[in-house]
Amino acid sequence: MTSLEGPLSDPQSGVWIAERLAEPGTVAGTVPGGFEAYARVFHPIRAQLLGWQQDGPVRVESRPMRWEELAGVRGTVAHPMMQWAAILAGYRNPVSNEPGWHYEDPLVGALPAGTLAEVSRVLGAHTQTPGSCFAGLWDGYGWVAGSGETLSRSGAGDREALPQPFRGYDSVETVRRLELPLRDYLLFTGSLAVFAEPGWQEHNGWDPIQSPNLLWPADGAWFLASEIDFDSTIVGGSADLIRDLQQAAGLEAMEVPPDGDLTHLGDQLNEAPD
Repeated sequence: MTSLEGPLSDPQSGVWIAERLAEPGTVAGTVPGGFEAYARVFHPIRAQLLGWQQDGPVRVESRPMRWEELAGVRGTVAHPMMQWAAILAGYRNPVSNEPGWHYEDPLVGALPAGTLAEVSRVLGAHTQTPGSCFAGLWDGYGWVAGSGETLSRSGAGDREALPQPFRGYDSVETVRRLELPLRDYLLFTGSLAVFAEPGWQEHNGWDPIQSPNLLWPADGAWFLASEIDFDSTIVGGSADLIRDLQQAAGLEAMEVPPDGDLTHLGDQLNEAPD
């Protein structure tokens, strides 16, 4: 099984990013400007139809659902800058003894492993250096903020052995960060193939649900960012890459403009709930 190397002691390989970032909260403020085109990859959701019996809920149906399909169900508009709360249009998941559809919120700040594997497959066809990539991990996660040979995973004082690839450092705090506007990152290197392998997170010492927040190849052909506060991932690259992401059967992706607003205010076609 292939592995990531790092955290890197020198973040020099990512210093170019900051000067190409636009206003935070925009597409080009999340992924550096200058790419031919950009795509927004929507984090997948699951819909469950719940029934109720005397002893509790009963799952009648469970299936993946695209944001576009959910918007159709809710009578809202699916478009590149749609926002989760806005397309739900105030829908409240069933509680207590209520039957009905339950819509699972998309992951925030991370791509599920299966989706990341599919994205990586597409990305790998659009770089000359798939075996040499950089992965950035936001340094604010509780499971990262450890020191010496221990790591706090709960934030409540529980300590356990610091997993690879963090071992070998006297303290994670001593590793130099890649400093970008509003966020600092630990950098790793490795093959893009790492992210197509089941269980790569556990093998590499990452949280089981956490994907790279930043990812780019050594030749700079594309750039991926899963911003910690967003429930979608942004990719910048060639027009061909963006087309392939949109056409990939296992992904829901739409092309977005560099100045697109990714915040909750960015959905101008659907009314966000109060």
